[in-house]
Amino acid sequence: MSEFFDVRAPHVVTKTGEKILYPFGPPIFQTQVDPNFTKELIEEGRKLTIEEDDYNPRLAGNLKYGNSYHYKDSYLNKVEPYLKSYVERFFNGLYEQWGSDYPGVNNLLSLHRGRQDIKKGNLVLDSLWINFQQKHDFNPPHHHNGVLSFVVFCKVPKEIFKDQVNCNHQQSGHIVFQNGEKITNLMGTEFPCIPTEDLMFIFPNELKHYVPGYWVDAERISVSGNFVVV
Repeated sequence: MSEFFDVRAPHVVTKTGEKILYPFGPPIFQTQVDPNFTKELIEEGRKLTIEEDDYNPRLAGNLKYGNSYHYKDSYLNKVEPYLKSYVERFFNGLYEQWGSDYPGVNNLLSLHRGRQDIKKGNLVLDSLWINFQQKHDFNPPHHHNGVLSFVVFCKVPKEIFKDQVNCNHQQSGHIVFQNGEKITNLMGTEFPCIPTEDLMFIFPNELKHYVPGYWVDAERISVSGNFVVV
């Protein structure tokens, strides 16, 4: 067999030595944050009030029994360096995967490092909010503003995954990413994930995602935010 093309696209190698390529679709960065940071996010979130910090009207989420609150600007300034450190890991991972031949990586790295010759300038944390989700609350398919978005799972009761609807779409309490149009049965357009505490996803802001409701009395807490270019 002749030498294979040296592909940089994400792929797996089969037992027989061939490659199955996954060259399409936006990247999703998965990592773990410090549990102490997760604890702090919850503690700061508990201090917020509906009168001053209500974020429900700005969300796609249907939180009838729970609430969403936007953190104070002072807290955004405090946590921005820590959150940007994970963005840097994401960008570095893309660079390791694609190399300098992939212009999108260089553009993102330049934005993060503050070079002024790419678009307008710096990548900054624009918004940060906490979701206290309760039984029957859900988040329909939506995307975010900005350039990059993220979610940190702070409290995830395991019982919300055990009570599932009798159907072929058993995703109560999951987060489900969506991308593209299904044009063949060999491709999927959804990526369901069962979240765990301290788990963090960073993804392009236009990537659609949703959170199905669940059916037990338990509180699921997550924190989301957006980075913009200014």
